[in-house]
Amino acid sequence: MGFMHSGTTDPLLDEFTRVLLELRWGDMDAYGHVNNVTQLRLLEEARVRALGSPTHSSDAANTPGRYGVSETVSGVEIPKIFADASSTTELLVASHAIEYRAPIPYRTGPIAVDLVISEVGPASVTAGYVICEPDGSQAYTVAETVIVFIDTAKGRPRRLTQEETAAMESVAGRAVPLRRSRR
Repeated sequence: MGFMHSGTTDPLLDEFTRVLLELRWGDMDAYGHVNNVTQLRLLEEARVRALGSPTHSSDAANTPGRYGVSETVSGVEIPKIFADASSTTELLVASHAIEYRAPIPYRTGPIAVDLVISEVGPASVTAGYVICEPDGSQAYTVAETVIVFIDTAKGRPRRLTQEETAAMESVAGRAVPLRRSRR
């Protein structure tokens, strides 16, 4: 299914794509930990870096890396079908499921967001995440996002092509261990 990180672990996943993100002081809430809404934004940023920018066709020319993917991404290489489809397809979030398992304290170093493709549907892809310490010692948040492919000309969901489906299925793995099933 891809390659593993050398010496990198996740407390809940076996194979994954890792995105390291820096926290900002403003990410904290009045209780001294990373705000729950900010955690959804961290998932969004990790998703865009790992899967490619959904606005790739109109992104600024100085965006780092291929398809705007930062060099902070490692692990299982996920095909960049999101960036490749960006000129004719909108990628919209259909749903989120998120479980906050422990508060994330502020730090000056990065937090890890580990991502897996856990389901490939006819017109959607499900991404699972674990926000954790980079050394794998603590999982803070477990989440899933269902992303639907929308044909921009028709304004309706579109089926993934055979090539897109095969590419995503080639890296699909086990779903993240949510305590409550999303179904």
